Amino acid sequence: MLAHGMQVMIQTAAGAGVFPRLAADSLVAMLECSAKLLEPAYVGDTLYPQLEVAELVPQRTTGVLVMRATVHNQKNALVLEGSQRYLLRKRAAP
Repeated sequence: MLAHGMQVMIQTAAGAGVFPRLAADSLVAMLECSAKLLEPAYVGDTLYPQLEVAELVPQRTTGVLVMRATVHNQKNALVLEGSQRYLLRKRAAP
């Protein structure tokens, strides 16, 4: 039985990791989320999600953080590849 693509995509949710704590009150909103399902994921597969910073786009009082999202299975096959974009508020200098 195949796992639904959304079940695979939610494995990359930044809220499940340390990102919200690190961003703290700078996190304003999630702007966009996109993903391509490249291989099937089956019920019982072990999935390994990963997020990495791909780009930082500074603006005047905010910035956009682009994160690359990937999910590999237990055979190291790339199951999902995508990106997430977040709007961050600039922090005042200490």
